[in-house]
Amino acid sequence: MKLNVSPVLLLALFLPILAIQGSEKDAGKETVVAAEAPTADWMEWAKWAEKRHPVTDELGHGPDIGGDEWAAALGRRLQISDKAGHGPDIGSKEWRQAVEKKLKAKAAPVPKKERQLLSSHDTVARFTGLKDHQCLGLTPLCPDRCGESGKLATFAIVKYLGYEKPGEYGDPKQEQFQILIEDNLKNPKVSAEIHGAVSTLTPGALVHLRWDHDYVTQEGSKFPERVIRELSIMKDE
Repeated sequence: MKLNVSPVLLLALFLPILAIQGSEKDAGKETVVAAEAPTADWMEWAKWAEKRHPVTDELGHGPDIGGDEWAAALGRRLQISDKAGHGPDIGSKEWRQAVEKKLKAKAAPVPKKERQLLSSHDTVARFTGLKDHQCLGLTPLCPDRCGESGKLATFAIVKYLGYEKPGEYGDPKQEQFQILIEDNLKNPKVSAEIHGAVSTLTPGALVHLRWDHDYVTQEGSKFPERVIRELSIMKDE
C-alpha cells in the first residue's frame, strides 16, 4: 500500500536526527580542541609544542623531543632566551608560559596593516654587502630578542629613475639605502622573494632597487616602514 506523507511531516521527523548528528560533531570538535591544550605532563607538553613549532625535521632528525637540547633550541627559535641564555629557566612554569604565548601568537591571524605612502624611490644602486647589525635600543628585549638585530643589507644609490613624495614626512632622496633582511635568530624581515634576491647578490652588483617609505597603522600602533617593492640585477654599462 502506498502512503502519502507530506514533505512537512518528513521534515519534522528528520530534523531532530540531523540536530543530534550536528551536536555529536560539535561535541567531537570540542573534545579535540580540549585534547590539544597544553598539559601538566612535560613529555605531553613537549609533543604539543613540537607539533606547533617543529625543532626536528620531517624525518625526525634533531634533538630528542623533551630533552634539554630540544628545549634550548625551541627557546632560541621562539626568542624566549637570548644567545647568552638570559631569560626564564628552561622548563620552568614561566618558560612554558612564555612558549605557549609565542605559539598562540604565531597561530593567530596576522593583523591587517593600513598603509599610507609617504615617499616612493625608484633607483639604480650598487649592493655593497651584508653586515651584522646590533640594535642600540634600551628595551628589556634589546639587543638580542627585540627583532631589530641581524643581517643588514646596504645599497649605494647610483641614480634616481623616479621619486614621489605624497606625504609631508616622506624620506627625501637618499644616497644610501639599508634594510634588515633577517634578525639574529634567522627570522626573515623581508618577503621570501626579496630575501632570496639579496642572498644571491655579490658586493658591487648593479641593481634596480625600488622601495616605498610607508606610514603603517596596525592594531592601534603607528610606525614608519620601508618596504622593497622591486630588486633585480642590471648589466653594467
